[in-house]
Order: sequence, then C-alpha cells, then structure tokens
Amino acid sequence: MLILADENIPFSKEAFGHIGQVETFNGRALQNEDLKNANILLVRSITKVNESLLKDTPVQFVGSATIGFDHIDLNYLQKHNITFSRAPGCNAISAAEYVVSSLLILAKLKGFNLQDKTVGVIGCGNVGSRVIKRLEVLGVQCLPHDPPLQEETGDTKYVNRDTVLGADIISMHVPLITSGKHPTLHLANKAFFEKLSNNGIFINTSRGDVVVENELLYKLKTQPTFNAILDVWENEPNIDPELLTLASIASPHIAGYSLDGKVRGTEMIYHALCKDLNIAPQWKALDGLPKPGLLSMSFSENIDNADLLYQAVTSCYDSRDDDSLLRQTVIDKKQGLSFDGLRKNYRARREFSCLQINLANDKVEISQQLSQLGFNTKLL
Repeated sequence: MLILADENIPFSKEAFGHIGQVETFNGRALQNEDLKNANILLVRSITKVNESLLKDTPVQFVGSATIGFDHIDLNYLQKHNITFSRAPGCNAISAAEYVVSSLLILAKLKGFNLQDKTVGVIGCGNVGSRVIKRLEVLGVQCLPHDPPLQEETGDTKYVNRDTVLGADIISMHVPLITSGKHPTLHLANKAFFEKLSNNGIFINTSRGDVVVENELLYKLKTQPTFNAILDVWENEPNIDPELLTLASIASPHIAGYSLDGKVRGTEMIYHALCKDLNIAPQWKALDGLPKPGLLSMSFSENIDNADLLYQAVTSCYDSRDDDSLLRQTVIDKKQGLSFDGLRKNYRARREFSCLQINLANDKVEISQQLSQLGFNTKLL
C-alpha cells in the first residue's frame, strides 16, 4: 500500500509506516501522475484535492491534517466512494495563543490597555471559542458573531453584524465558504472596513480569501492609526509586499503551526485511517516529541502581574519572530528564504501547556489566570 503524505505533516513515516510505504511530497507541486500508484493521500490545506488530481487513480482515502476543508471537493470524493477525514480543532489552541501573543505585543507597542478594548470575534467554532475564552480570562469583553451557530443553537449570546463591527478589535476565525446562506468569501469587503473604527485593529488567522485585500490596503493607507495582524493572505505564497509593509504584525500562515497542533492533526487522521482499514493503531502521538526548549520560568514576588503575564506569553511564543522572518523573505528578499520555506522549516514551537511557571506564594490570582491560559503553574 502506497501512502503519499505532505512533507509538512510531522511524524508521517513514524505513524503510517506500519500501514504501508510512506512517501512525502511538496503540497503545492502534487499532480495527478504522482498518484497513479497511491492508495492513501494525506494533505494539508495548500493542496487542492479534486477531480483533476484524483481522476483515474487508486486513491481510496484522503486525510487532511487541518481544520478546514475548502481545499477538498467533497462531492467528488463522495461520488467515487473515497473516504475523507480531517482534523477539526487540531491547531485551535495554537491559533488562539497566536492571537493572545500578538495582541499583548501590539498593546505594549502602541501603549494601550487590552482590558480597555472590546474584541469582536467573527466565527466562534474551534478557534474562535478558544480565543474568546482566553481573552475573557484576561478581562477583555468579547462580542461573538456567528450566524450559522446562532441559527443552530438559538443562543442569544451572539451579536449582530453591526454590533460586532463596532468593536475596537476584530478577529476573524471563519472557514472559507464560497456559496450557500452564509458565504465567507470576501466577507471583509469595502462595506465591512468602512464600518470599522479608524483606530481599530483587524486580525485574520482564518483564510486569506475572506478578505478583499485592496479594501484592507485602502483602510491602512488612509487611516494611519488602523492596525492589522495578518497570518493569512490572498494568493499565498505570492503575498502582497505593500500589505506586508503596512501590517503591524505579519506571519506566513503559521498561527496554528505549533508542533503540538500539527501532531494532533497527524494523530487524528492516523486514527481515522486505522478505523477505515479496521486495523489496530500502533503509533502514539507523544512518541518522539522533543522536549521544549524552555521548560520552566520563575518569577519573584516583586514583579507586576501585567509584566509577568507578558513575559510568560512572549517567552513561550513571540509573534515578532515570525514577523521578522517574513519581512526578510518578502521585502528584503533574503536569499534562501521563501513563504513556503518558512512554513516547511518552521521551528518546533510549543504551546503554553509545555511551560511551567513558578510563582511566589502570594501570586494566587495571576497563577489562576495563567492556568486558564494553558500554562502549568506552581506556587512556591
């Protein structure tokens, strides 16, 4: 059995090797002829899986180690009895931590108190709900907006479009949907940005195509106090260098790229394939995971809680590191780097849960706050 796996799916050979022969591929370069002998296809979001890719191939299982499925032609798979599995929620913690880190950094750079801002969260599924939970732990008022979820649940907590666009900060966490009652393609358009505060902040970690980038560019160029935190872009990997220049924080589609999140994605499609083939799983996700570079931090009783929080978060993940590398790649055209190269060679970033925070015995409140953000805390 031949298993083709995207080169950016971690531990693919370790996990799937007992099932069949595993070969890896470049997710943007995969073609139909590459699949002539493949039984299993494992992808990430950059590979379009449709008739042109799968026609006249023996592929019987497609696994996507990602949350979304806009890159998958589900109708074609169903019509040809090809099993499909994905990994909803696998990188949600990582993406939420990216938002928290970026907002704390921007607040420090721009000199505002995050607790004084309202955050409109558009899309309240796996990622959006975790963003809300973490921001509320920090004392930030969140305005959730998710028409499909509101219709499904009848929950009155969701606010309407006008209300959410009145927030100080907008954070996008929607799937890319091109048709139907609630399409998200170009959801953030001219009318959208016209409603946002000229002093506002726009965050997008969902999909680049939910934004009309020319309208975002216009907002940034005409309103110098408007800020954008961008992890996803139209036309990836060929992103707009002008938009990159104007963004406050920018990164190469890696918000959900913690090692923990990617391994969860591998684990989820691995178990789905084992179930489909009716074989017992042998690989355990924790096998072979490297130790975090930073295992623990200790703080004295004299440190201010806000400074402690900032240091803990940014020591675990600082989005300025990814921002700097992306600007070197696109603007400075640094030799040997590329948008996809940054993703392929991404460091082993670990989530907050991998870091233990040691605190003075009287730091009970901040200890509870850090625990709710995902850190392991210990009062000494």
